[in-house]
Amino acid sequence: MIPDKIIQGMYKHGPKAKRPSEQSEVVRESLAELDLLQHDQVREIFEVYNFAAILSRQLGELLDVCSPTRQIFEATEFGRDIYNLPDGYICLSSGEGEGFILYSKINQKVYDLEVAEFDDLEQGKAEPTWESFFELIEWYVA
Repeated sequence: MIPDKIIQGMYKHGPKAKRPSEQSEVVRESLAELDLLQHDQVREIFEVYNFAAILSRQLGELLDVCSPTRQIFEATEFGRDIYNLPDGYICLSSGEGEGFILYSKINQKVYDLEVAEFDDLEQGKAEPTWESFFELIEWYVA
């Protein structure tokens, strides 16, 4: 269940922040392809909200799974191909400036790391920036 803090924070972004119902199927397909359907927090947020319509004062932007393009897929592929991003992580940001916000499918925590820290991530030495996906989103929409 999405926390009230997130719902209130998203409300400030207006009606465009709500995902159009016609995107529901493609969101579920995208999350399944990313192996994220079983990750309740991620699924709930992406089913309801469209990150392409949300601008945060906290950082550049979090990417969306299907609007306007498959941004998360593109960023994750870029991170893996160019910077050897370890398996089990999904890029939630574009990697501009050689840093990424990463969601761990392994422990469901979120990391804000520079590319140079990817070795620490792979070795289990990197500390998460947020303990959960909801915690990241609460910070992002504050």
